[in-house]
Amino acid sequence: MILRDFRIGWRLLVKEPAYSAVVLMGLAVGFAACFLLLGYVVHSLSYDRHVPQREQIYRLMQKWNTPGASGNWNDSTSLPARDAVVASGLPLLASAFIQSDIDVRVGADVRSISLTVVDPDFRKIFDPKVLAGDLAAALGRPDGLALTRETAIQLFGSIDVIGKTVQVAGQPYLIAALLEDQPSATTLPYAALAGIRTGIWKPEYRELVTTNWGSSHGGVYVKLPPGAPVQPVVDAARRAMLASSFYQRQSPEQVAALNGRDMIDFRLGPLAEAYLDPLIKGQSSTHGDSKTIFGLAAVGALILLLAATNYVNLATVRTLRRQREIAVRKVLGASTGAVSRHFLAESVLVCLVATAIGLLLAWLLLPVFSDLVQRKLDDMFSPGAIGVSVLLGALVGLLAGAYPAWSAIKVRPSAALAGRGNSETVGGLRLRRILTVLQFATAMGLTSLTLAVTWQTHYASNLNPGFDPAPLLIVRTDDDIRSANVRAFEDALRRLPGVSGVAVSDSPVTVNFNSTALKRDGGNPIEINWSRVSPEFFQVYGLKPAAGRLYDASRDKREDGGKIVINEAGVRRFGFASAADAVGKTVRMPDGEEPMQVVGVAPDIRHRSAREAMQPTVYYLGERIGTFTVRTSQDQQAVQVAIEEMWPRYFPNDVLQVERMSALFAQSYADDLRLAKLLAASSVIATAIAAFGIYVLAAYSVQRKAREIVLRKLYGAGSAAIGRLVAREFLALIGIGALVGLPVAFVALQRYLASFTEQAPVGVWTLGAALLVSLLVALGSTVRHGVSAIRIRPVQALRE
Repeated sequence: MILRDFRIGWRLLVKEPAYSAVVLMGLAVGFAACFLLLGYVVHSLSYDRHVPQREQIYRLMQKWNTPGASGNWNDSTSLPARDAVVASGLPLLASAFIQSDIDVRVGADVRSISLTVVDPDFRKIFDPKVLAGDLAAALGRPDGLALTRETAIQLFGSIDVIGKTVQVAGQPYLIAALLEDQPSATTLPYAALAGIRTGIWKPEYRELVTTNWGSSHGGVYVKLPPGAPVQPVVDAARRAMLASSFYQRQSPEQVAALNGRDMIDFRLGPLAEAYLDPLIKGQSSTHGDSKTIFGLAAVGALILLLAATNYVNLATVRTLRRQREIAVRKVLGASTGAVSRHFLAESVLVCLVATAIGLLLAWLLLPVFSDLVQRKLDDMFSPGAIGVSVLLGALVGLLAGAYPAWSAIKVRPSAALAGRGNSETVGGLRLRRILTVLQFATAMGLTSLTLAVTWQTHYASNLNPGFDPAPLLIVRTDDDIRSANVRAFEDALRRLPGVSGVAVSDSPVTVNFNSTALKRDGGNPIEINWSRVSPEFFQVYGLKPAAGRLYDASRDKREDGGKIVINEAGVRRFGFASAADAVGKTVRMPDGEEPMQVVGVAPDIRHRSAREAMQPTVYYLGERIGTFTVRTSQDQQAVQVAIEEMWPRYFPNDVLQVERMSALFAQSYADDLRLAKLLAASSVIATAIAAFGIYVLAAYSVQRKAREIVLRKLYGAGSAAIGRLVAREFLALIGIGALVGLPVAFVALQRYLASFTEQAPVGVWTLGAALLVSLLVALGSTVRHGVSAIRIRPVQALRE
């Protein structure tokens, strides 16, 4: 290809603005969608690449084998395991990485930030870039903090923060270091760092985190020398766990229930695999699902392929109409190479211009796309990404222009100038039909998946949680009911107009992941969820006993530790014959602590998402509770405003967290909703591309069959017969597309639904709906050409 070929191609595009606009916008949309989706995939594959020597860094992972445990590996590990590997004498560095939200006061302003507590070796393992101050000092002193650039600006409005202080829980903390912001593609995000000796941790929490093998509040990271084996580190953690009093306290029944396994298994997982580690279940900001990500990559590539397919169809039809022009050029001496270069140059030019427009569209849509996938895609438009996009555009241009160029090469000047060559070969027509089938197969598959994911998300979001969440507000405090401030706040809540009840628990019921081992007399230990609640809990949630009685403020006190309530799933888990049979029975800890009597059985309420079965749960009375559930009897918004107004009087150094219970349930399916939106956008684009493709094919088909249609009319065929003739071809293409695309979509949606224990009645209706949508789209795209076929005038058609 030479510059002259591109100039000729540009003049032809300018000469036919309608054709050029259609072609460019179709390709530009395909390039934009492909760029965003593949950019997200590349972002997902780049996690933690900024960490120096990351191939030497590992996550200390653990898996519980106790009965009732999920059996999944987890990145969270207890700190005694860290102590064990440090004390092993092996040449390694280790650091905890424990995150929590804290409220900080700067002047009169109170903000909530994320605090990450680490060991001094964190500096040597991850080598964070220090912009100012002394990170070692920040991590070494109990009142020291290190802020990232973004957090410093958020709190102080500038990065000049060294030596300044913030208040946490009324105590001053010194900003001793300023750190560079991390790239967004990190599995270890932090806004502020503090050392393991930080005074922000309350003594009770410190004791729980640092000494309890059964308490996992964050990650443990280990850096080994190059080529060092990982098994000795795992063995060190295992030996310490087996020798611990925590492990030795197991009863013979607990040991027998493990079937020869350890209570906890350990392994080292490479940091490079952290984001897409298939052993970690569930998605979060620091973990993605590889199947979903690579599925989106396939969708992006398919959309670009479909857009290029449309261009091939249009360019081929245009080539057929230009056969006389091509013939004249050949007669005047144009070589085969010159003809092919011209068509390839025109195709490359079109794709490069479409790439530029597509990049502009992607840049405009990036904020919306970033919000949709809940990722900060700050490196999408790097010079490298733009360069690869331009090369991809040129490659697509070469590939898309190959068939039109081949069609031009095959033009026979004598036949074309005599008017006998204005038709496509059987092989060429077959190829374009196959491309149309691929377009509709993709569109139908994406549409059916979109409907299935959307319906399952709607179904799961609206499952009955076992109580009415509408009148309930959740207010969280950083302290518990043993604090005078928290008790005073509780009394004030009860006196608010529009409040009909207040209960306290250790956490919102939607995020209860606490578990413990209990056994009934004569039974084996079982793993069961637990929740601490106040006596008013069941009344505020509107629950009635399934058997026995539930807690009652007139009869029960928070300090009563000898009586419990279990739910109906707990009845089955303990092996009681019925709910009534459970009442009056006693259960105890496996190590022989004082028995606790079951005073009643509560109905099951949903503590987790529909991906998990209803959780067997035991409810304790207790005082280590600080999450309020407020039942409103009047305008909920007015009650929320009243809470916001009185909050500073009791907690001047804390940020208010008040949420509607109904919104908390919806958060469990946020990832599914985002996936549904991504699939919906992709299916709309794919369907639009397929509609345009069949529109072009229908136009050419009617043109190609014009004489056949006229002859049929002359022999008495009516409008209905002509319409069936035109429609038959496209119905067959859609039918083949359904046979190709819908089975693949069915397998994909079954795999998606398999992750839910409670599934919507999806059935095959989503496949039928996708087929119906495709039929309606095809009808709308071909009806104009069907009408044109019916209106063909025999005299005009036979002259051509």
